[in-house]
Amino acid sequence: MGLRTGLLATLATAAAWPPAARAADEAPPPAPATAAFVPGEGFTIASPDGAYKLRPGLNAAYKFEPRFLDGHSQNRDTIYAVRPFLRGNLLRPWIRFLTEAELAQNPPYLLYSYLEIRPLAGLGARIGQQNTPFSRHENFGFTYILFPDTDAVAEYFWTGRDKGVTAFGDLGSERIEYQAGVYAGSPLRQFTTIAGNYVVEARVAFNPLGKPGAAEFAYVLGEEPAPLRPSFALQGYTGNVQDATENFNPSSFKFEVMPSGVTTRETAAGADAVLQSRCVMLTAEAYGRRTTPEGGVAYTSFGAWGQAGVLLWARRLDAAVRVSWADPSTSLAGDRFLAGEAQITWYVSAPALIVKLRYGLSDQKSPGTAALGDVSLPANAGRLQIVTAQVNLAL
Repeated sequence: MGLRTGLLATLATAAAWPPAARAADEAPPPAPATAAFVPGEGFTIASPDGAYKLRPGLNAAYKFEPRFLDGHSQNRDTIYAVRPFLRGNLLRPWIRFLTEAELAQNPPYLLYSYLEIRPLAGLGARIGQQNTPFSRHENFGFTYILFPDTDAVAEYFWTGRDKGVTAFGDLGSERIEYQAGVYAGSPLRQFTTIAGNYVVEARVAFNPLGKPGAAEFAYVLGEEPAPLRPSFALQGYTGNVQDATENFNPSSFKFEVMPSGVTTRETAAGADAVLQSRCVMLTAEAYGRRTTPEGGVAYTSFGAWGQAGVLLWARRLDAAVRVSWADPSTSLAGDRFLAGEAQITWYVSAPALIVKLRYGLSDQKSPGTAALGDVSLPANAGRLQIVTAQVNLAL
């Protein structure tokens, strides 16, 4: 009996050993990815360690905006923007990407598509189609600016979105921000870069009390009242740009780029200032630009604008005013642009759902087409009145 019992025990142990050993050698199953709505960030799908993250979303704005130019009703659109996007990170949290399209235009077009690598707070690089760093206001995007649209003077001097490389970072606990980039000098919808086109830009911002929030209405965002944050920036660019047109070739079913043969050189400088507090937001920018058309007459442009937002009801309601001025050419008389706007905004759930009501009055003087020559104006000549009711959606 003793021998038989021992053999049975040995066989039982041997039979049980392989599964136990295998279980010890096998790695535990990976944790499932998380998919959820994150307040302040939106819908996200992420790996447990955060190395991979995908954020699908949509920014849209719908408006009713009667316009009257010199007392005459003007054509208008009711969908300001519809911009689906995909952003996130891959491999590491500091390797990020963004691709975004604009569908409220005919034809639709690519707005952004870039890869961003930032292993250190003080050192990063962004490669692809992106905002250029001239103008803090223009780089917020329409979902984070105070008024329904970007200021006309800021739009006039901004270098727009372009293809290129930007080096950027924060230094000294975000007390100093810098950006420097080289770009193709091609329009947003034109993917062929004309030989000789380029734009070089640089910007540096000083934040003595820390970096302000990434919105012109920061006093309604976050769990705590917005802290006092002044910020100042200097920026500039220079470049050569040759205009081109794209014509459809029915034989190849492609759009072919046709350079105009006329290159324009531009050099500009600007400054901006922001004051953020728990109930007031102040923003101002000023610019100067020298434009030299090939074979034309060089001219100098100046412009400035400023706005103030005042919180009336915590996290829900504010009132704002904005004023703008530009002298498109100091060599011409009668080309001055002047505008003023007033607005009240209801932040239903900022930034996801915002309702804005704005009245604007602008006056663009013009000495006539012949006198203008190569000089462009910020707006159509005449006195324009607009009333805007707009709903912003950010998912």
